[in-house]
Parts: sequence; structure tokens; C-alpha cells
Amino acid sequence: MNSLMKTFVWVILAGQLPFSTHGQDSPLPHVFEGEPADYPAMQLRLDAAKAAQRQQLPRTAADWKVHASRLKSRIAEDLALSYQPDLPLDIRETGTVQGDGFTVRNISFQTQPGVLATANLYVPSGNGPFPAVVITHGHWPDGRRAPLFQAVAQTLVRSGYVCLNIDAWGAGERGTLPGQQEYHGANLGASLMNVGHTLIGLQLADNMRGIDLLASLPYVDSTRIGATGASGGGNQTMWLAAMDDRVKAAMPVVSVGTFQSYIMNSNCICELLPTGLTYTEEAGILALVAPRALKIISAVEEKNPSFMPQQMLISYRQVKSLYRMLGAADHIAYHIAAGRHDYSAEMREHLLGWFDLYLKGEGTGAPKETPAVVPIEVSLLATYPEGKRDDAVATTERFCQQEGQRLKAGEADAQLPRLAVLREALRQLLHFRPLTATRVTDYSPKEEWQRMAVETDAGGIIPVLYTRPKEGNRYTLLLHGSGKDSIPPMRIQQLLDEGYGVMVADLWGTGEQGSDEAQRVDGALPPFHTLARSALWLGKPIMATWAAETQLLLQLCIDQLGATDVHIEAYRDAALAASYALALSEVPRVEFRLTDFPSSYLFDSREGIEYYSMAVHVPRILQWGDVPLLLAMSGTKLILDGAKTLSGRSLNRSECLNYQQEIENIAVRIGGPPITVQFTDITQ
Repeated sequence: MNSLMKTFVWVILAGQLPFSTHGQDSPLPHVFEGEPADYPAMQLRLDAAKAAQRQQLPRTAADWKVHASRLKSRIAEDLALSYQPDLPLDIRETGTVQGDGFTVRNISFQTQPGVLATANLYVPSGNGPFPAVVITHGHWPDGRRAPLFQAVAQTLVRSGYVCLNIDAWGAGERGTLPGQQEYHGANLGASLMNVGHTLIGLQLADNMRGIDLLASLPYVDSTRIGATGASGGGNQTMWLAAMDDRVKAAMPVVSVGTFQSYIMNSNCICELLPTGLTYTEEAGILALVAPRALKIISAVEEKNPSFMPQQMLISYRQVKSLYRMLGAADHIAYHIAAGRHDYSAEMREHLLGWFDLYLKGEGTGAPKETPAVVPIEVSLLATYPEGKRDDAVATTERFCQQEGQRLKAGEADAQLPRLAVLREALRQLLHFRPLTATRVTDYSPKEEWQRMAVETDAGGIIPVLYTRPKEGNRYTLLLHGSGKDSIPPMRIQQLLDEGYGVMVADLWGTGEQGSDEAQRVDGALPPFHTLARSALWLGKPIMATWAAETQLLLQLCIDQLGATDVHIEAYRDAALAASYALALSEVPRVEFRLTDFPSSYLFDSREGIEYYSMAVHVPRILQWGDVPLLLAMSGTKLILDGAKTLSGRSLNRSECLNYQQEIENIAVRIGGPPITVQFTDITQ
């Protein structure tokens, strides 16, 4: 099983996604002859290789101490870690199951204010005090209750350990609908970034609160706490051990590799540290565990490129050197187990031997024979049988809704900064860098279209088609979030008939500038799942890349084609990118038509959340402002055609009128240029 559970039917999205791909029938000619190169994949891998090579661990203990402190602070900031140790645990028990020499307590406990996590607490018979272990599951059906993680817990509890199996945020009993499981990643999990959180950060806070819970129990020795998990759960184990010194021994299973190998791979959004590769590699995270005990398990038949033994060994060797420097070389080890992506009996034998040594002071750390495991019916381990769930078990949907509304209310009540200040804050949020054309190559015309390729200083090549106006210098720049082949042919013809010069182009990752490899890796997941996550690792939201390309194309219309009157028409995700482009620039006043566009980053409904691609997400955007603020900053005449929610629902008449008023009011509040807003079609 890989980290995205591609064997799960509930990952597969019903119906056809509303995105086209390069190569479908289109009236537009290609700019490039033959099959274009996969520039996005090549660029991302090159950028990742450069970034990874820059990350080296310090060579002295003094330097490491300073580096580790700074690294933990940066990670906490980028994960938006919201750990609150003084928050009451509010442990609620709903049932018990008796096992052979142990009891399982079905519980929930508070991890964020008013937010409950579901869990199973495995308690051995006897009085204790016992060592204890946080067990974190990966992407398997039933989350913490999966037979695989029951086996880990039973191995430990029957060997004298208290175990806490926690449902990861959005998984197991914490999905959108009670009693129904779902994949917690893709656009659902990515939406947390828009409200200033991350899925991995919330999981980390849950697990740190899990340690709080264990440490509060009278029969637990709080000085002897460990952590283990597999796949996505192994990632959780790594982050927990790195960020919480109370973990004295850790064993991540089938999850350790390199962050560089995450690029162009199918990892979950729960394994994403935004901008992470710009300042650390995975070795840096593992090194934060030092000098505490760390054993890494990989699998011979691993299929996920990010978790293959070869990648694990790259990180292990670096971290081993740091352990040796700290005089703790015997506190780190690895094992490559037979079999596949799993938490097998062989792996559990290594777990028991390692934890007995470092949490009990028994044995040599060598593998130990494990006790028998008898899986318990998963329904008996439910905290809320039959889906009768406590409302305090916050889902990603409800959490995003509440956080978004809180941020939106704060914006409405606040005194907004002036336009220049807002632009600078937005540039920093996006890590925005304008593009320069380093070379423009003209090709021979095809049909009525002129063809050119625009090479940029970021290494991209933008394929462009254009026609000259019948008279004058009026141009319309047309962009679509799925590439120029998806622009409605009737609209192109209408503009040509009206005498406009027309420019169409493929933005990064679309059309002739697309990535066939990324589409293969995406599979049934939303478009840009692979490209968006990879780019975010490098601190490059796709909205920033598209906005920079849009600005460059606008400038080309003016400088290269001599346009004096430029209109922009953008569809779907590209309309959002063009909003960023205009908000960030002081272009001559243009007319901007947005079609089928997301009118807000506010999360409205889990149903339909895959309507737009994963290119739209920008970490912390709602902490800065929302789409109406972008539009108010554009200083353009706005024509809105098909305003929708983030889940694809069309705004009704009342909502459209309120939206128009909101944009116009914001423009006044920020001291921007006058703006007009017009809707072409308002539904009832």
C-alpha cells in the first residue's frame, strides 16, 4: 500500500473532473512541433536537487545546538503548530473492550479548543507505572482501528506498554460524515493551508496532546514515552519525535526517505511542510531526535519512491554522523525488512527489542519474539458506534468554515492597510518574483495564428499564439486553468469577429507547458496534486507562478505587439491567478473578465471541493485577505461571469449583489483607484 491509498475506493473521485489535458481535439494549432518536453518536472527536480544540496548538518555540537533551536522554531512557524499544553484534556470514555491481559478504552480527548480527537487507549493489566507509546496510523481503512495498527498496539500492550492509538486529523472517525471514511488529503486537506493551518501541523498538535494525555495517567511513567507509526503514520512519528523531547525512543516505519524524493511523487498533503526544502532536508528533521533513540525501518519491496531504502540510507548516513558527533552512535539504527509497505511481524519484533532497551532498560535492542495478536472487530473499538458522534469532533470541513469566517470577520472590522502596503504583504506571502523574458522565438504562422515561445529567467518556456487586430491596437489575452485548448472556440471567434487581436497561452503546468508525468502520478486525484505539492515544498505557490506569467504576457502585449488597449479574460483557476497578477502590478487600466472563477477562499462544503484544481491553494491567504480584496486592488473594470464558491456552487442573485458591494467598498477603504463591477449573469 502506498501513502495515498490508491487501493481505496473512497479516494476515487466520482465523475469526470472539469479539466482538459493537452492533446485533446482543439481548433488551436500547437506552438511546438512534436511532443513538448516536460519542463515542469525537469524544473522541479533541478530546483529540488539544488535545494537539497544546500542542506548540510553542522559539524560541531555547539553549532548543532544553535541550528536545532532555529530549525524547530522555523518548522513550528511553517506548520502553524498550535499546541496548547495547558488546555484541559477533557477525556471522555464511551466503552471498553477486554483483551488477553489488557483493556482497550474507547475515548476522545481535547486537542484544540473545542476540538476532540478519537482514540483507543490500550492499558496492560497490573498497576504500573508502565512505559507508554503513541501509535500513529497511515493511510489504511479504519484509521487507528485497522488490523495493522491493532497488531502494533497489542504487541506492545501485551509486553507491558500503555498505548494510545489516535485517529489522524480527518481520518478514521474524524471524517466529514459520521461513520463514513474519507481521504483526508487532496483539496480537502490542502484547504487548511488557506486558513493558516497545515494538515501535518494539526496532526502534530494532536500527537503532542496525546503525550500530554499519557503523561497525565497515574499508571504511566512520563519519563519513558515512545512513538511509532507506519507510512503517513511513520511521518507523524518522525515529526513528533523531532519536535517533542518527551519522546525518548522512536521507530518510524516505511516512511523515511528524503524530501528531495517527494518532488514529483504521490505523497499526501499530510506529509507537506510548505517551503520546507528551502531550509532543511529530511535528515535535518531526523537529527532533531538526537541523541534520543531512533530506529528506522524500511521495506525491501517498497514501491513508493520517497520511502525506498536507497532514499532512507541517504538521510540515515547524514544523521548517523551527527549522532556519532554527539557521542550517541549506538542510539540510532536502521533495518530493511523483507516484504512490502507494511508494519509486519518482523518489523514489530524490531520495535519490541528497540523499545525494551530504551524505554525499559532491558535486553540489547535486538529483535524479540512478539506475543500473539488477535484482531478485535473494528466496530467494537469505535468511540462513537453507529456514527453517533460528538459534535466536538471537528472535521476539516467545519474547522475550515469556522476559521475562515473568523478571519473574514476580522478583515471586515479591521482598518485595511493602504494599497502599497497590501501589495508588499502579498508579495511576501506568495514569495513572488516577477518574470523577465530572456528570449522570444517566433515561428512560422499556422492558419491565422502567429506562434512564439517566450523563455523566462525562471527557466520556463511559455507557448503563445496570437493574431493581430483588424484595426487599431486592441488585444484580448485569454487564459484558462487547463490550458489554451480549453478556451471556448466560440469565444475566440467572437473576439476575432469583433476585430480584437487575440493572445492565448499555456500557463505553467498546462497544455504544451504541461507535465505528462504529473498527470500520471495524479491518477484519480485532483489536477495539480503532484505539481502543487512539489512547488509548495520549494516555496512556490502555483498562483504566484501563474501571476508572474500573466504579468509577463500582459507586458508582451504592450511591448512586443504594440497594444494600447488590453483586455484580460481568464477562466477557472487562471482567473484567480490573473487576479493576483493585477493586484500585484500597476498596469495601465484594463478590462478584466473572470469566468467560472472561485469568488472566495472561504470553505463552503466538502461536497464539490475538488471542483477547482490544487493550483489554487496559497498558505495563509485568508490571514492576508480574500479574493474580493484581490479584485479591489486590481484597479480594473471587472466583468464577472459565473462567480462560484470554492466547491463550485454558483452565487445567487443576493450573493452577487453583496459581492459587488464588498469589492467596491474595499476599493474605497484601501485608497485604490476607482473600480466598476459588472455581473453578466446572476442566478436566482
